[in-house]
Amino acid sequence: MRRVACLCLVLTLSVAVSQAGCGSAGAPEPAPPLEEPTAVADQPTAAPDTPTPAPPTPTPFPTAEETPASTSTAVPPLQVSSDSFDHGGEIPPRHGLCPDPTNLTPAIVWSNVPPDAESLALICVDTAVDFVHWVIYNIPPSATGLPEGVPSTAELEDGTVQGPNDYGNIGYGGPCPPAGQTHTYVFTLYALDTALGLPAGADADAVGQAMEGHVLGQAELAGTYSRQ
Repeated sequence: MRRVACLCLVLTLSVAVSQAGCGSAGAPEPAPPLEEPTAVADQPTAAPDTPTPAPPTPTPFPTAEETPASTSTAVPPLQVSSDSFDHGGEIPPRHGLCPDPTNLTPAIVWSNVPPDAESLALICVDTAVDFVHWVIYNIPPSATGLPEGVPSTAELEDGTVQGPNDYGNIGYGGPCPPAGQTHTYVFTLYALDTALGLPAGADADAVGQAMEGHVLGQAELAGTYSRQ
């Protein structure tokens, strides 16, 4: 199942980087590509007699079931933000993979986790090209965020695990759009009613499938990044 270009559009009743520039321990280190794919909208226009390729249609991640209106006290929705950038604002260069590969994870914070949540998951996707930059799951429900500079390891000390990004490395892989382009990166936080029965290193497709039917709530944080 492919990632969404925009994770807010997803399946009903369901819900959903890396050693940047390095592979898993003990294995040869895969070199990341120089940049992300070019967005479909920026491709050269096809000749009149040549059909223009249609952009890919990604399969949406699971989402929380909408709850009917109730007369009881409303439960505040899950919220996610960053201490590194404002929602809709520009992601600082230190969180990018180019032009300088600092590649630090941004600081992510959240609140209003549902009381019956058993785990949290976070997936970051470049919506311009459906490119996964971060897959991190089985985050303890008691956690209130992720610090800047999360290690690029498959397993963290608190039991949190990470999968590969689309550069092919475990953990976070920062933005690196083609020169002259500005892409939007969406971080979607999921509150789940279960811990995912997946080993460390599961990719975004596997995580999305495992989350189906278990999403209690979700929230999004978006940021932009450009390389001149």
